[in-house]
Amino acid sequence: MKRTTFFSLVYRVCGLALCARWTIRAAEMVEGDHKIAPLDIINIDVVGEKELSKELRVSSSGTITFPFLGSLEVKGKTPAELEELLKEKLGKDYLVDPQVIVTVKEYRARTVTVMGQVNKPGVIGLPAEQKVEILEAIAQAGDLSKTAKKNRIEVNRKGKTFKFTLDDLKKESDPEKKFWLEPGDVIYVYEAFF
Repeated sequence: MKRTTFFSLVYRVCGLALCARWTIRAAEMVEGDHKIAPLDIINIDVVGEKELSKELRVSSSGTITFPFLGSLEVKGKTPAELEELLKEKLGKDYLVDPQVIVTVKEYRARTVTVMGQVNKPGVIGLPAEQKVEILEAIAQAGDLSKTAKKNRIEVNRKGKTFKFTLDDLKKESDPEKKFWLEPGDVIYVYEAFF
């Protein structure tokens, strides 16, 4: 087998494995798990009511303005929860058994920052419908550098600091107990002093 053919085969196999991993991870997430955030663009379709079907950008304060209902707080709700809220409010005074479909057309930029002893420090994008843990973000930042202190990894979230060790992060397999990253988190990997 030629050397170039061998490497081509290796790249294909690795690519398929990586693709399968992301497909499985995406399948693990239930559609609609993502909570609506400020500056997301959402589509609201009230079946059979064209004038009520809208594409709206969520305000920076987390609200939308909807016909008949005025200002509604949507930040922190899943699309399914918003559907139920709209069905309830529209059905109360305006429509008989309204059918509402809410989808998120565009998510605002969701990023975390990885700093310190990683090979490529910087900003990492968070996928919209997928949870990301600390180890995945570090991997996207080129993995730990040779001088990284493996028992001192910190995450700063809104002024609060959470401390981890590499071993603890690797051992945790229960999705309920994992530390899932949120937009704006800052991961800092300290340097080991020899």
